[in-house]
Amino acid sequence: MNMLKSNGEFNKKIVIITGELSGEIHAFHLIDELKGFIDFQCSGIGSNKLKDAGVDVVYDYKNISLTGLSEIFSKLPLIYDAYKRIKKHLREKKPSLLILVDFPGFNMRIAKFAHKLGIPVVYFIPPQIWAWRKKRVFQIKRYIDKVICILPFEKKIYEDCSIDAAYAGHPFMEIVKPLHTREDFFRIAGVYGSGPVLTIMPGSRDNEVEKHMPILMEIVEAIGKRVENLTILLPLAENINRKNIEKYRKDNIKIIYLKGLPYDALSNSDLAVIASGSATLEAAILGTPTIVIYKISPFSYVFARLLVKVNYISLPNIIAGKEIFPEFIQNFDVEKIAEKALYMLSNGKEKVKAEIGNIKRMLGNEDSYKIAAKTIVDFLEQKYGTLH
Repeated sequence: MNMLKSNGEFNKKIVIITGELSGEIHAFHLIDELKGFIDFQCSGIGSNKLKDAGVDVVYDYKNISLTGLSEIFSKLPLIYDAYKRIKKHLREKKPSLLILVDFPGFNMRIAKFAHKLGIPVVYFIPPQIWAWRKKRVFQIKRYIDKVICILPFEKKIYEDCSIDAAYAGHPFMEIVKPLHTREDFFRIAGVYGSGPVLTIMPGSRDNEVEKHMPILMEIVEAIGKRVENLTILLPLAENINRKNIEKYRKDNIKIIYLKGLPYDALSNSDLAVIASGSATLEAAILGTPTIVIYKISPFSYVFARLLVKVNYISLPNIIAGKEIFPEFIQNFDVEKIAEKALYMLSNGKEKVKAEIGNIKRMLGNEDSYKIAAKTIVDFLEQKYGTLH
């Protein structure tokens, strides 16, 4: 890493790279905050949300978004094409900064290329070296100029490896809030039953839906046999077509589909069953008792078991260092999950409230995106001097 001031000037060109919806949402808010500090032009890899932020999207990440290691082989031509395009873009633009957001398999390769071109690199939401591929820390030390962490324990891990790191707090603490009162939400959603409310979330990618919806239907059916007047909510991810969900629904199960109200659904639910991902942390912040499920290809699962060095898969449990949300991974005993659901419905929010409170305190209460944006501006001023 080279933190000495550059001989050049800030040319107001920034390239940003995201590889999936959750990362793009973070990138959207980060770019929005940066606009309050400096004048710049932004381009890179993203999709509709970054376009809405005024970013010139040169490649849509939906072509290369992955959930399992086995998917890499089928998507290799598209991944290679994305590499070529972004490398060409970096050569032609010669930006004063490259911002990488999550998506480490792809982004670390781009970081190496940018380093060769002399482009400073900031990594927002850096690779989880504490979980797997710890040797990647040597690449980060060599190719990344600064990392901006969002998990409370990460900063020390990076600094212990002599990597320039900052902690911004977790962005979800700022953005994960319901839009409506309980009464208004129920009216908007059409929730009129007197029984418990269950939210199910199969994931934000089509292949996650394909893997998780059949098992979610079995789980819902098993819970419904034991619970009267159960209401099922399913907030649709922005990039998921309802038809791709509906084809898995069983005829005897009524689902209320929601577009754009995931936080309202979770905060007003008695229980959630969620495919592991960022939604589990959203559920924790909203205080919703949650069961976590996840399934990947057998090849990816075996490979992950060899590489991943954490005891849990969901972030709330990782942050807490113990099981707050029960996890069911790969092989599912529907009856056991249903029994756990019944227990949590009877002993739900009050029992997990204290644990969730501890997690929220560790995540911080500051405006994470603003802190991250200010960290980037400070970094640029160290590199280029005045930016105006």
